[in-house]
Amino acid sequence: MPAFSTQHPIAFFCAEFGIQSNLPIYAGGLGVLAGDILKESARQKIPMVAVGLLYRGEGAVQTITAEGQQVEQDMPFDPLSAGLEHVYVDEMPLFIKVHLTEVEIWVRCWKKKIGETVTLYLLDTDTDQNPLNERGIAHALYAGTEEELIKQQLLLGIGGVKLLHQLGVHPSLYHVNEGRPAFLHWQLIRRYMDEHGVSYEEASEWARHKTVYTNHTLVEAGNQSYTTELLKVYGKYYADKMGITVERLLEPGIEPGTDRFSITRYALNTSAKASAVSQLHYQFCQQRWPEYNWSAITNGVFLPFWQDERFSSGGLSADTTTTFLAEAIWKTHLDCKQQLMEYVRGRTGYSYDPQRLVICWSRRMAGYKQVDALFSDISRLAKIVRNEKHPLQILIAGKAHVSDVVAKQTIERVIRFMQNELNGHALFVPNLDMDLDQMLARGSDVWLNTPEYGKEASGTSGMKAISNGVLQCTVADGWAAEVDWTNVGWQLDHQSLAESLYSTLENEIVPLYFTRQEGDIPQVWVERMQRSIGLAEKFSATRMMNEYKEKFYNG
Repeated sequence: MPAFSTQHPIAFFCAEFGIQSNLPIYAGGLGVLAGDILKESARQKIPMVAVGLLYRGEGAVQTITAEGQQVEQDMPFDPLSAGLEHVYVDEMPLFIKVHLTEVEIWVRCWKKKIGETVTLYLLDTDTDQNPLNERGIAHALYAGTEEELIKQQLLLGIGGVKLLHQLGVHPSLYHVNEGRPAFLHWQLIRRYMDEHGVSYEEASEWARHKTVYTNHTLVEAGNQSYTTELLKVYGKYYADKMGITVERLLEPGIEPGTDRFSITRYALNTSAKASAVSQLHYQFCQQRWPEYNWSAITNGVFLPFWQDERFSSGGLSADTTTTFLAEAIWKTHLDCKQQLMEYVRGRTGYSYDPQRLVICWSRRMAGYKQVDALFSDISRLAKIVRNEKHPLQILIAGKAHVSDVVAKQTIERVIRFMQNELNGHALFVPNLDMDLDQMLARGSDVWLNTPEYGKEASGTSGMKAISNGVLQCTVADGWAAEVDWTNVGWQLDHQSLAESLYSTLENEIVPLYFTRQEGDIPQVWVERMQRSIGLAEKFSATRMMNEYKEKFYNG
């Protein structure tokens, strides 16, 4: 596998990118991580071209009714105002064409420069050349019928390769970040066959050696599969152009003993290397897909965005006494808590006393993430938060997927508790975006992480929190399994999660926070904050990208 260079950059394909809150082309952690990868690559001056879709903000905003129901609203935006530029070739706007069956879709191209060495290209079907019924292919992220999702994935993979070819970009390798872009292989193979006059088998092997793949989840929703009959409809055009049967084209993705086409299986069979996103996830991937060449590269976060600069290595590096350092950390933390309270008040209209112990649960609302654990014994929780001497404030944030009825019902149930038993001590902060995510990760006291064991491949929200000294109360899943939480945070028993959570709050977290020493500083708590901040570099995007270069991009 050739090393990357300015002439041969890494091509990074992903279905979503979290670059900034006013560019709604991300749904959650996958997209924000992809954005952090681009930002860190730019900081390290790694030559990279990234390719995604320009979604148009359909259903991107979460609003909550008075009854606690999630309602999605559109977030229309002007790409130019969001910092995007048209892509020009020979002073003309660049359009490419992608066949979806025999229908030719026109695709307009946008770009956003990130630093000197990274460019993000976005593909857009909302253009006058397309019939009205085809312009909205990429309007909504992860929404629509199975067929509409397939169209998006074909557009991303095939259109992205065509775009780079039109621009004269010759990538050293293609990084398929999660399975959705994997159809890029159809275009790579077809072009190599045309240019070199070789067989499908030879071109397929060439393309495989040019590709690496990262799996981001073991949850079925993140490992999509489709009916073979439907994919045959869309694959036939490309199979005919390659001179093979459509069955041969789809073969690498067929799950043994089924008539289902698995995107994950296809990505694994068409990549030279595969990576998992934590050490524990790596073990599970090896068990589930043992015949592939796996590496473990634990996720990391882009500290210049997520960490308050006063907590950075530079901000805490002065030669000072431990006492003075503790005072500085606590003073900064109280300031972050005040800022968060004001931000939450601006978003919700409700305020709270920032002197309270602030417990935060913030991430995509999905069943396996188990926010319910916190509310499973509501009378016990109410007693904990309403302690007059040691009051708590709970903050919950997270969007449910538009079609996830169960997650929406969970939000409604949680908000009912907030309006009744927990009234005055718990708030749901709607529309979790990057700005809110940043504020919560800086201004909370405790970060809850309650996934069903084995289903949180990595998780990154807690990494953002520890960089600001926000203490973890977590199941040892994903990245959290790589830390000894003794005297740093608190590890929950995933086999009796609710009981473990309540008893940890009652017997350890609350007493420790409210035990104050000179200057009203919780000295032992602040020592845990210091140890947490000390872990930040280990879970930074800097470390992550260094590992990608070593294990994935350079040989």
